[in-house]
Amino acid sequence: MKRISWFWVAISSILLIIVVVSFQQFGKLTPSADMLTEQDAEKLVQERYQGSVSSIKLDKQQYHIELEKQNHHYTIKLDSSSGKVLSFTQTETSKPTPSQTPPQKVELSEERIKEIILSEIVNGTIASLEKIDNGSDLFYKAIVHDKEKQTTLTVDAVSGSILSSTSFSITQQPKALTEKEAVEIARTQVQGEVDDIWLETENNQTYYLIKIETSDDREAIVQIHAITGEVMSIGRDDHESTQKKKGDEDDDD
Repeated sequence: MKRISWFWVAISSILLIIVVVSFQQFGKLTPSADMLTEQDAEKLVQERYQGSVSSIKLDKQQYHIELEKQNHHYTIKLDSSSGKVLSFTQTETSKPTPSQTPPQKVELSEERIKEIILSEIVNGTIASLEKIDNGSDLFYKAIVHDKEKQTTLTVDAVSGSILSSTSFSITQQPKALTEKEAVEIARTQVQGEVDDIWLETENNQTYYLIKIETSDDREAIVQIHAITGEVMSIGRDDHESTQKKKGDEDDDD
């Protein structure tokens, strides 16, 4: 009888050992309520390392996670219960993916650009048109004249949009020379004492006449444009006259 009792005690002990060992070995395969889910583990890693998780799997209570960040690859081992990082290893560096060639921009024709400009400045005349490529942008720069102003525009060569427009008036009356300024110009042409100066207008041109007495007792009359300061003529009392061509800067004396 005692032998039978000891037999069942032995059997019970063996079964208990089997149950305990089985629980230790196989119970861990079943996630506990406190274990991080894959979503939680992925979120934790992404927030901590600011990268992108490419793969994640659970193995022996550890999450094995592949992370990509700034063209680098990392392998992370994460405790599934505590969320503690057990290892963090850089596995490789990937080459940047070549960017796709951007679609080629289709430029508007120069004639179309001119049409856009002249629709902006009605009754204008294009004085100059230049295409400019600064490396990142392509545009046209135009100078346009009309009766009242000069306008400088920049136009996008692809979209045709007006990027900038600045104008200034060209109808303001130019400032006339003072008598003093006219005398100074006259003295660069004829040396002597100024005897008289007066203003005349002829054929829509206004000019100064400056009478100068020279050291040899002769008289000269210098005609100077009242706006431009151009020396129009030099008349002498011997009726000889030297005509000055417009824009000539050479001294013939």
